[in-house]
Amino acid sequence: MNSMAPIGANGPAAAAGMVTRLAGVIAPEKLLADPLMTYAYSGDASAYRMVPALVAIVDTEAQVASLLAAARAEGLPVTFRAAGTSLCGQAVTDGVLAVLGDGFRTMDVSPDATRITLGPSVIVAHANRALKPFDRKIGPDPASMSTCKVGGVVANNSSGMCCGVAQNTYHTMARLRVMLADGTVLDSGDAQSRADFAKARPDLLEGLKELHREVMGDAELRALIERKYRIKNTVGYALNALTDFHDPIDILIHLIVGSEGTLGFVSEVTYNTVDDHPFKATALVPYPDAHACARGIIRAGKSGVSAAEFIERRALATVEHKPAMIPLVPLLTPTSPAVLVEVAAPDAAALDMRIRLVSDALAAEGALSHPAFFTDPDQQNALWDIRRGFGAVMGAIRPKGTAMLSEDVAAPIERLADFVTDLRTLLDRHGYEDAIIFGHALAGNLHFQLNEDFSTEAAVTRLDAFSRDLSHLVSIEHQGSMKAEHGTGRAIAAFVEAEWGPKAYRLMHRIKALFDPENMLNPGVLLNADEFIHIRNLKTMTEADPIVDLCIECGLCEPACPSTQMTLTPRQRISVARERARLEVSGDNPERLAAIEKGFGYNELETCAACNLCSLRCPVGIETGTMVLGERARRRTAGQKRLARVAASTTGIIERSMQFGFGAADLSRSVLGNRATDAIAHGLRKGSGDRVPRVSRALRHGPGAPRDAGRTPLSSPMGKVVYFPSCATRMFGAPETEFGLLPTPEAMVALLRRAGFDPVVPKNLTGLCCGQPFLSKGFPEEARKVGGRLDRTIDTLSEGGKLVVFTDASTCAKHMDGHDGPVKVVDSPEFLLAEILPRLTITEPLDIVAVHHNCSAQRLGEQRAIEALAAAAAKRIAVLSSVTCCGYAGDKGLVTPELNAHATRFVRNDIPADCRLGVSTVSTCASGLTEHAAIPFVSLASLLERVSRPQ
Repeated sequence: MNSMAPIGANGPAAAAGMVTRLAGVIAPEKLLADPLMTYAYSGDASAYRMVPALVAIVDTEAQVASLLAAARAEGLPVTFRAAGTSLCGQAVTDGVLAVLGDGFRTMDVSPDATRITLGPSVIVAHANRALKPFDRKIGPDPASMSTCKVGGVVANNSSGMCCGVAQNTYHTMARLRVMLADGTVLDSGDAQSRADFAKARPDLLEGLKELHREVMGDAELRALIERKYRIKNTVGYALNALTDFHDPIDILIHLIVGSEGTLGFVSEVTYNTVDDHPFKATALVPYPDAHACARGIIRAGKSGVSAAEFIERRALATVEHKPAMIPLVPLLTPTSPAVLVEVAAPDAAALDMRIRLVSDALAAEGALSHPAFFTDPDQQNALWDIRRGFGAVMGAIRPKGTAMLSEDVAAPIERLADFVTDLRTLLDRHGYEDAIIFGHALAGNLHFQLNEDFSTEAAVTRLDAFSRDLSHLVSIEHQGSMKAEHGTGRAIAAFVEAEWGPKAYRLMHRIKALFDPENMLNPGVLLNADEFIHIRNLKTMTEADPIVDLCIECGLCEPACPSTQMTLTPRQRISVARERARLEVSGDNPERLAAIEKGFGYNELETCAACNLCSLRCPVGIETGTMVLGERARRRTAGQKRLARVAASTTGIIERSMQFGFGAADLSRSVLGNRATDAIAHGLRKGSGDRVPRVSRALRHGPGAPRDAGRTPLSSPMGKVVYFPSCATRMFGAPETEFGLLPTPEAMVALLRRAGFDPVVPKNLTGLCCGQPFLSKGFPEEARKVGGRLDRTIDTLSEGGKLVVFTDASTCAKHMDGHDGPVKVVDSPEFLLAEILPRLTITEPLDIVAVHHNCSAQRLGEQRAIEALAAAAAKRIAVLSSVTCCGYAGDKGLVTPELNAHATRFVRNDIPADCRLGVSTVSTCASGLTEHAAIPFVSLASLLERVSRPQ
């Protein structure tokens, strides 16, 4: 039997050897061996933590092959990671962690969308977004689909709420491309590749043939395999591959599915897509007890329901405050569970028929209310938010310092009611009374979440005892599976033999030996001789900052962060901050603490955009950017604070200086040309140690105040409105375009007048600022001082809040939204859509416009308004899908330009060939996008003014 290859004390030396071997193959910045970065990658979404010796971000098959060869030479095992959302410890290691990079973000949709070919770095939701216009999707639908990547879905044979057993990767895969531990590549969809592989690895194919013959000749083992895969089951290797297929290559690729990176590396997969019916209806149906609910679910399953989510009474109690729950609460008894059901159909008539059938089936088993199905998307989302909200609820109510475990088990659906009852009894008996149970009932799949503080020995002992009893309850008493869809991982590796029995377990070890005789790929995961592996390397969640202490390190925030795979993600910033806090108290690893401190400034603080988009993805709404702002403030020296106080008192001088500097750059470009100006600017920046801001070609002299704002209109039927041109808009000018656009302040005043308003603009604009730049730099007191001056000005101009006040930068609007005072400042998209657009006549719309949703606009929920305005100004719009926060972050495009470049590295893929203009709601973001998208980005006001000019 294989066992985990020990790393020992030579890990750092072996990692250094690998870096040397990989020189010229993988870029140095993608080989991470310093203690800060290796610790940052030490955890996935599970309860386990292991610090890798080396992190390598890989982008090509050639790099993976070289990495495997170097790891073999240095004696280090290799673990592959996609998004790191695995819940059972599959993506952690003390060897080499190979993280999938941008090179594997490939996607190709067949003309009829019945097939889609994906690289392992593609996020599942992005694949489904490409298929949505065809009413298709891929089969697997994990709850983390907005974050998890295809590589992890294949590696764990992930499923989800609607996937069931029939639509997982194993059953919907059309083709797989895989690299084995020895570097051999097989493309199962290519005849030549199959032939070449047969010549290269006849030993493996013959071994698989032999295993197939043995299993097919063993009626008892065959029956066991057939029974185990009637329900969801991701425990151990996919032994059904040995009974479902006869061709050894077909057996091979299906064994790879669900093997958790222990047999090979998947570099591409082709899925047979499935229907994504456009007509859906959703209902939440309460029952008096679990048995009635289970009977209703079984009936509904036979009547055409597409999803049925069981929710036990204790879980319902945690979400009773949600509006969608309020009508049901009076009906619930102390034992009442509920089932959330969804039906789907290709057209309205078919949906109505299915609703009637499912409603009758649910009601026939004693539902406490007749099922009320909703087809309105907002009502449907409200119901699904109940089911999706358990991670947030449990994360928010758990004690600080505890880790949250999300486990999943399955049993035959006919056992569902007894299974729920027995599982609840077991949780209570072990002291997990706060745990909640819910799950994908059609597949007999139950999830439960519990909290534990693994810093105490008693907690570890309790988890061990519970896990052993759970194994017996699930595998023996209910003939179920210990892992339905989360994969085996370290959490269940010790219990694989107990579930499958000695004969099947020996078969799994033979499979591992055939594929990976050196035990180099993810050793100890899935198969492990250590009976205590499930309680080793458990995370401790040290309290570091009240803002982030509730973080469960799930990683759902990471796709929103502009610095992901550049430096740190929000999850990694939090885990590093926790380790730093622990080390400061314990003193047990001064070398790691010193390394963290050394890299903390750049990786943790400087490259965080502090946009807080992470909070929109976070189950508990954690604002990692706010933590970073607090840390920046704590690290400011007395000298820096004195300079900030001076700056807060001289904002007018600073604004004029900025305008002079940008004007000088513009003049230099007109006289000396771009190349000479860029060379001078680069030399100044390099000579100053990057202290001098970078000046790009897209950055232009700002327009200042609107020139005719004080002119009295002939008539203003709509009355006065206060318009505050933000300091960013005044200082950062828009790029030149072919459309003859007005600068934002002038365009806004023109639009106001055109719509019949009398614009009121502060007379002494220079130096007026909301304070956001000071806050982002870590000077909150100065931010309040500067913002207070603006508040007083606006209060006077708005006559104490009687007049509407709006500004033209989403960042400023979001910041001012948090100001105390009687005056509410709205963002320009909200005002333009409600008050200006209805009073305009669009005379000359553009053919197409690209649309960027600035991070603050997203946090203000303005996406629909922005798209509606852009759609009014153009015949088509193209919303940037690859850019979340653009990383410009006020002035980071000037002082940390690599963040903006990294965040927008795919933006050109979002721009259609015939698109010549884009819009953004912040001038600095527009500057960064202009540089990297290769088309000019301007404000909505400038665009609307142009397309609504009287002819």
